[in-house]
Amino acid sequence: MYGITILIILLVKQDIVRSVRLVELRVPTHEREGGSALLGCQYDLEGDTLYAVKWYKDGKEFFKYAPRIQTPMKHFKLPGVHVNESRSSTTVVALENLTRESAGLYACEVSGEAPSFMTARSEKYITVHLIPDTGPKLTGLKDKYFLDDLVVSNCTTAPSTPEAHLKWLINDRPVLKRFLRGPWYRVSADRPDAIETTLQLRFTVTPSDFVDGAMKLTCQSTIAPLYQQETTSTHYIDLPLSLETPSPVSSPSTDHAIKTNWSILTVLLSVLFLRI
Repeated sequence: MYGITILIILLVKQDIVRSVRLVELRVPTHEREGGSALLGCQYDLEGDTLYAVKWYKDGKEFFKYAPRIQTPMKHFKLPGVHVNESRSSTTVVALENLTRESAGLYACEVSGEAPSFMTARSEKYITVHLIPDTGPKLTGLKDKYFLDDLVVSNCTTAPSTPEAHLKWLINDRPVLKRFLRGPWYRVSADRPDAIETTLQLRFTVTPSDFVDGAMKLTCQSTIAPLYQQETTSTHYIDLPLSLETPSPVSSPSTDHAIKTNWSILTVLLSVLFLRI
């Protein structure tokens, strides 16, 4: 009886010492369509021998690394999951050509060898966004503006998921809410899950809107944390003709002085000719 007790204690102690532990799971929470992602799984076998590292998406296995079999690395086809084996290893899985189907819950599972097959598992969710390739588009603007002119311009982003957050600035200062209309959202004709966003700027031009005769209008588009671009358009004050510099006009006093000088010159020439 005493010998059996000692054996049980030793077996329990062995399991405690040889317990697989996940040190860190590196899975990006946000990625863009068409991009790539590196999934990292750092583990500590704590004296045990590695049996296998497995990766799952939404509960379905798509990658396995088992060092004791003839072909240690193997991946399985899943919608939206494209593994690059040349960049993958026992601790890293490289995904490429991400699509909206790539989004989901990714789990890393590490297990030790027989007889205990001690296992550790951790998981994280990846969201995949459709990101515009360019900055927002500005429409409705003129090259020059008079004072008291009405400025009306739409800032529109290309289709995205989720919708973009838009922000207007005048000379690098945020525009007050009372000068904004929208935002408005429109479902893309090409992608029913993608949204085009529009925010309108509407205000009356005042002298304070110009710095050194120029007015800079900027629209920023943001999809955190992957995307931020802006489009800027510069416009100049258009002065009325009455404020332009007048061309010089001869005054009566100037005409009189010219006539007097011409008379003096005539007399001097006559005197010279008489002496000759």
